[in-house]
Amino acid sequence: MRDSRQATNSTNTPDTDLPDARQTTVGRGYAEGVKDAVPVIMGYLAIGLAFGVVAKTAGITVPEVAVMSLILYAGSAQFVTVGLIAAGVPASAIIVTIFLVNVRHLLYSAAISPHVRHLKLWQNALIGAELTDETFAVASSRLGQGVPARAGWFLGINNISHATWIVCTTAGAVLGSAITDIRALGFDFALAAMFAALLILQINNRPTWMPAVAAAAVGGGVALCASLVVPASWAIIAATLTAATVGMVLEERAV
Repeated sequence: MRDSRQATNSTNTPDTDLPDARQTTVGRGYAEGVKDAVPVIMGYLAIGLAFGVVAKTAGITVPEVAVMSLILYAGSAQFVTVGLIAAGVPASAIIVTIFLVNVRHLLYSAAISPHVRHLKLWQNALIGAELTDETFAVASSRLGQGVPARAGWFLGINNISHATWIVCTTAGAVLGSAITDIRALGFDFALAAMFAALLILQINNRPTWMPAVAAAAVGGGVALCASLVVPASWAIIAATLTAATVGMVLEERAV
């Protein structure tokens, strides 16, 4: 009887040496996010260096580049901002332009929100603050597979991507005086190459690839045509809405 009671007590007593299951799950989620951010990181290496060089050439100091990447954290908006600063545009006009360039992020947040409603407010705030075109592309691909949204994964991909952007843009500003032609190094094609890689990853993770290819083709055509008559930021919004609609309709027909 004594041995039996001891066995029972041993079974009911939690093992303090074992890691907490909840912490292990969160840890794996964060590590998975860092791993899934590799395509984004590779793209940011070239784009960040290119922006740093451009900013330095426009007269932006290295600390200013680092602060801009920390606070603004938007590649297209930062390129536009540097050009406007170099042209002597007033601050009010720069702020309005940044808003128009980044208004597409409202669409990104609307698309992600149904998947993160179960998360805490502060977690959603952090996720939204670091959501970019590239991390949204990776997140939408993962969520499209039916994988539940975890705060650890979102924070993992967002944190490492943001940190990479800050480091690379700052390094580009430091090396700005030594690099004079970014096209010679292929930096100008880095953004397009990164999104092409993200599209391929999304196609590989879907049972039917035709809707994704068709949506990408339609979106690219709309963006190209719309950019001839409206500002680039509005052309991107129009392309996003059109491509999303086409993709949704084709996927429903394919099911």
